[in-house]
Amino acid sequence: MITKYYKKLKKAVKLKPKVIDKPWIKVVQGQELEKEVDLSPAPRFETIIDVNATTGKREQRVQLVSAGNVYSGTSIENALKQGYGPTTQWYNYFESTAVLRKCINLIGNFTTHAGFETTVKCLDPKDDPNKPEYQKVKQKVDDLNRTVNMDNVLLLSVIKRQLYGNCGWTMITSNGQITGLMPLYSAYMTPRVDEKTGEITGITYSYALTSNNFIPKERLLYFSLDTFEATTSSYMGVSSCRSVARNIRIKKNLERDLLYASRSLWAPIVIYQAETRGLTPNEKGTLFNELKAELKPGAVVVTNMQVAPKVIQYNPDLNNLIRAIEKQDEEIIGNYGIPKALLSREKTIARATLEYSIRSFYESTVAGEQIYFKRQLEKQWYDPIVKALGYDDKIRIRHEWRPIIDPESDLITALVRAFEAGVVSAEEFFRRLGWELDRVIDKTKDVPDEKPEEKV
Repeated sequence: MITKYYKKLKKAVKLKPKVIDKPWIKVVQGQELEKEVDLSPAPRFETIIDVNATTGKREQRVQLVSAGNVYSGTSIENALKQGYGPTTQWYNYFESTAVLRKCINLIGNFTTHAGFETTVKCLDPKDDPNKPEYQKVKQKVDDLNRTVNMDNVLLLSVIKRQLYGNCGWTMITSNGQITGLMPLYSAYMTPRVDEKTGEITGITYSYALTSNNFIPKERLLYFSLDTFEATTSSYMGVSSCRSVARNIRIKKNLERDLLYASRSLWAPIVIYQAETRGLTPNEKGTLFNELKAELKPGAVVVTNMQVAPKVIQYNPDLNNLIRAIEKQDEEIIGNYGIPKALLSREKTIARATLEYSIRSFYESTVAGEQIYFKRQLEKQWYDPIVKALGYDDKIRIRHEWRPIIDPESDLITALVRAFEAGVVSAEEFFRRLGWELDRVIDKTKDVPDEKPEEKV
């Protein structure tokens, strides 16, 4: 039908080619800037289950809405390829923006690199947590942590939670035993919330078009960022990249400008005159290609209009361009509260200032991450294991992060330096350590000798 239609159309119109030699101009630029720098609204998607009228089978259809545009298809992956959905955008930023990748990786490394331990807490204060039966439960939990490589799971979870706003793992079982944790694609997870309790009952995982794509909470580890409400949209989380997405896009544009400037800095812009009368379109194209190949530096303008050759000197303001890029880096780093010295972005910094900055980063960002993952692991991972072993009415397993820094030794070091420099007095020195002066032995006064140890 389509072929017949076009044959009729050709007969009716009878198009004849015409050669028109009009003034023609083409400007060859080093790159094209993005059409817009403004940040579009966050996309949202819905999973719809339809019944095929022909086969009678249930089919899944994905509808994704972004910036007023609606995409309707069979998979989120196809929508992401067409620019819908945030996860592809966030990963592209993470992959191509060094300072962003370093910030997120630093949060993950600082949070998890010291490792963790598990401890037993008895529900009855009079009970002994060191009982052999309780220690067997602890050993079972520790063995499972080693089996699933929990250290790596936590590291990736911190990074993915910051990057995508959520992170999920499903439990792999064999003969009723947990043998591993499989990562889930963040873009395909839709949390399901119990309206009465406000708790997650599981997620709908849309990666595979199957009739049973619901993963219950009993087989799930799910983490989200900035969950304020007990709703599906809130449990999907918010990417930490979203607040600096505009800065990242501006930075990309500035970097392209700098690349173009560095490539053509020493060469002027040349307007080149080419006489093309009497040449065929193919011959014109060949001529222009040869001219562009010969004149690589700078921008080249090829035209067949009668104009006089003119050379324009190219003098970009590199200092302000570099400073603008550094400003965007500062905005990105400030979003994560990371000391610039850790990212090799600080030219000079005092050691005391660096120590204070690292401590502030730990107490503000890292400590918050550790508290969140501690509570979620105990709730989603340890408590179900203890319950399955039949000890949920007696004990709980607690997740304890190993200290990244020793607060007392670091505080003493800083106070000693301050005392030696005369910044703090002796009374202030002991007060900051939490020591009372009347509890400190004064060696200048007469102190009775300690009693000698009795010989056994």
